Amino acid sequence: MKRRAWLWALLLAVAAAAAVAVFALRRAPEAEEASQTLLAASEGLDEILISARLDPQTRTLEVEQTLTLRNPTGLSQEACVLRAWPNAFRSLDTSPCASEELYDLCYPDGFSLGALVMEQALADGEASAYRYLDEAQTVLSVPVAGGWAANETITLTLRYTVYVPAAAYRFGVWEGVWALGSAFAVPAKWEDGAWRMDEYLPIGDPFLSDCANYDVTLTVPEGYQVAGPAPHEAETLDGWTSWRFRCLAVREAAFAVYEKASVAQGVTDGVLVSAYAANASRAREMLEDGLHALAFYAQRYGAYPYQTLSLCEVSFPLGGMEYPCLVMLSADSAGGEALEYETAHEVAHQWWGVVVGSDPWYQAWQDEALCEFSLLEYIGERYGQVRREEMEQSRVYSALRVTVPRGVTPGAPLDVFSDLSQYTLVVYNRGAALLLALDDMLGEGLNRFLRAYYETYAFGYATREDFEALLAQTTGEDPGPLMLDYLDTYILN
Repeated sequence: MKRRAWLWALLLAVAAAAAVAVFALRRAPEAEEASQTLLAASEGLDEILISARLDPQTRTLEVEQTLTLRNPTGLSQEACVLRAWPNAFRSLDTSPCASEELYDLCYPDGFSLGALVMEQALADGEASAYRYLDEAQTVLSVPVAGGWAANETITLTLRYTVYVPAAAYRFGVWEGVWALGSAFAVPAKWEDGAWRMDEYLPIGDPFLSDCANYDVTLTVPEGYQVAGPAPHEAETLDGWTSWRFRCLAVREAAFAVYEKASVAQGVTDGVLVSAYAANASRAREMLEDGLHALAFYAQRYGAYPYQTLSLCEVSFPLGGMEYPCLVMLSADSAGGEALEYETAHEVAHQWWGVVVGSDPWYQAWQDEALCEFSLLEYIGERYGQVRREEMEQSRVYSALRVTVPRGVTPGAPLDVFSDLSQYTLVVYNRGAALLLALDDMLGEGLNRFLRAYYETYAFGYATREDFEALLAQTTGEDPGPLMLDYLDTYILN
């Protein structure tokens, strides 16, 4: 009996060793090469090179950045204008997470400063006397000696330090997770004869940028995990790991950095989806939801053009936040249905807001309401019409029965809304009512339009007028009165 037991033990050991060997031979999921669509979209875009080193002890990023920019204005300019969003966090008066409803949630230990402190700016190799054009110092003007002719290309070289606040927000560090959304200087958008200089309010997302090619190297302490917006290469030397991301045709490059994280990965249609969370079960749940949503939207509206998508659990009180190829999801969100809804909404932004750019300040419905409608479509496809109709009642039609102040409509600019609840109710939910009305009127015509809208404005920028004109062109219907009714007309209850 002892000899037989010994033999069984030997066989089990061999089997276990074989299983380990097989597992070791399995390759981790990988992203495919950049598609011809993405390569074509990247041609001729501005090039932005960033090298940043994260010091957790000082909560800083030491940044060297080179921007090769073409003058997009059609006019000769004396200066190039950039957005330095971290400077909004310099004071209680300008911080977007210091409002009465957000302060305690975002600053659990009290106010913490964030900033982008410029140390040097060169324009085509010559020192530039840069200056800020707004009180919050988020609008950075970099003069160009001799001027910047229309369509001329210049090179800006910047050196600055980003101070990351101790805050539970989309820009901040909390409980070992660094949320680096809009952490670097980005070109301002030129529109209607002027540079956009929108304020960073506590409500909505003021970020408006044209697509560019980003090459970002983020150096962090060895052992830290970096989630980014593209396939990466990593190299470790002397206790530091440099993660390099080459991001084609994106509006900005955002990251999440973890002292420790569980990672789950999967592939759909050649896209590598990675989920980062505090524990493995949460990461797997986020991954499953993300894979389902990404596959559905690609089938319904058009192929996702990028190689990767990162789903990142962060300390953030507002549910979720979208960036190109990267989604931040609140660690406070419950799992199950609530997490799936939030994930599916944010993934829809990869189509509406990320690939198809629109105006998040003056026409926030144009991405938020479309994402809510896309979520309803996703729920109906996955769980059936009854579940979808229940969701329509709870999220959309119930919002139409709530009285709000006169002038607060889905088509209103961000500074009209008094708080986040009102903004969500009106822009997301009442805005989605427009899409449901169009769906009732057009049937499959709406889906044909949304596919055409995505194809026409991919990597570009669509105004409300563009939306309305293409809708009329593709469906043969005049949507003007319906859009005016749902987006601009005050509802009397």
